[in-house]
Amino acid sequence: MTMSEKMHAGHCECGSVSYQIAGPLRDVVNCHCKQCQRTHGNFSAYTAAKLQDLVFVNEEGLKWYSLSSKSKRGFCQECGGSLFWQANGKDYICIDAGSLNAPTGLKSSAHIFVASAGDYYQIVGEQPNMPEGLEGECLQLDGDHRE
Repeated sequence: MTMSEKMHAGHCECGSVSYQIAGPLRDVVNCHCKQCQRTHGNFSAYTAAKLQDLVFVNEEGLKWYSLSSKSKRGFCQECGGSLFWQANGKDYICIDAGSLNAPTGLKSSAHIFVASAGDYYQIVGEQPNMPEGLEGECLQLDGDHRE
């Protein structure tokens, strides 16, 4: 997976949560797990960054929802925008790619949890399709990112 090195910024739809990333971003991983389908209304597209590189410009609308003892999701409690996924105790955070300001310079690099994909769409493209999550942990989604 490649990393984008430029400064990035993003926000929710209403602007009650805005942030900057002062470090590299991992290319986008498309997750097809049931949790993402229920949270996003479809599959999700997440990049990731080191937690220390994330700076909140405005976090007045930020709310965290604990998924399990292993992870949580961050969203805007004003507009409902899904923004973050974080594994507890890890030094990185996953960021909803759609919340980033363009241009991002990112590309999709993989599809994960394809065994859970909805029956109303087809996964296309040449990226790897993995029935479960990614192997390893360095700026990758952990295996508990599912229902």
